[in-house]
Amino acid sequence: MFIWIAMFVLSLGYVITPAVIALSWRIGAVDVPQDWRRMHRESIPRNGGLAILIPFFLGVILMDVWSPFLSAILLGGGILLLVGLTDDIFGLSAPVKLFVQIVAAASAVMIGGVAQGWWIFAAVLWVVLLINAHNFIDGMDGLLCGCGAIESLMLCACFFLMGEGILGEFSLLLALACFAFRFYNRYPARIFAGDCGSEPIGFLLGMLSLPLFQGVAFGSLTPILIFAYPIADLVCAVVRRVLRGYSPFRADRAHLHHRLYAAGIAHPTCTDLLLSLCGAVGIVGVLLCTEILWSYACLACLAVAWFLTRVRRYVVAEQY
Repeated sequence: MFIWIAMFVLSLGYVITPAVIALSWRIGAVDVPQDWRRMHRESIPRNGGLAILIPFFLGVILMDVWSPFLSAILLGGGILLLVGLTDDIFGLSAPVKLFVQIVAAASAVMIGGVAQGWWIFAAVLWVVLLINAHNFIDGMDGLLCGCGAIESLMLCACFFLMGEGILGEFSLLLALACFAFRFYNRYPARIFAGDCGSEPIGFLLGMLSLPLFQGVAFGSLTPILIFAYPIADLVCAVVRRVLRGYSPFRADRAHLHHRLYAAGIAHPTCTDLLLSLCGAVGIVGVLLCTEILWSYACLACLAVAWFLTRVRRYVVAEQY
């Protein structure tokens, strides 16, 4: 039964996206390149989150497996989808969006019962962190949905290794929805995910990853490594802006994908490099989720170090 649901999510995501593109033009959810930050030169629809979240939500409903945790995930994801869509059309201030993110995350954590006491604060902070981390990396064609798909597959692998098949299936559905959307979002993009895509995706990944913190000792590093790239990009951006005396919410063109592009690397190659980085570090996280794979994690760390060295040499060579 799940195979048919998975095929439905993948197919619907592919079929529904052209309709979402047409809808975007009608409702004014369009990204117009009016400032220096934009990496595109033409106006492009930016309500692609609908094409990702609608198939995913329908797939979850068809699975007909309910719990307070899963209900909280859908509730919070739906709220952020609507708020993100409002932002894509009319524009909302950063403080307003942050407030909604905190409310949605706090409500989901408490309703889902995934944390108690002071751990509720930590869980909310983690979810809000991932919401904004994925919003920050949504600046290059195919990057957000590619990372979302890879990270969802990593979560899926972890849950199946831990015997949490239901959560693994939910993660796989999210990965398939992101894969279907990437066909239209890869370079040159015909549609962007927008805030109605980046924020709900970050929220869903944050909520789904919370159970991983309850695993074995080193297993607590698993979600941190799976999301290492977007988290590192967010932390560096905030620190950079604060040190320069700017607001952490002030947008710039100094994210990692911007720097790679400025180094002379082609747009699609930049995306491929960053997705490879996301997957390579994530694999180490997956290997840490269960004790029987820890020895392989050590070997994976060496492979990742070698990979990063090769990438650095490639980037330096492209600059000259």
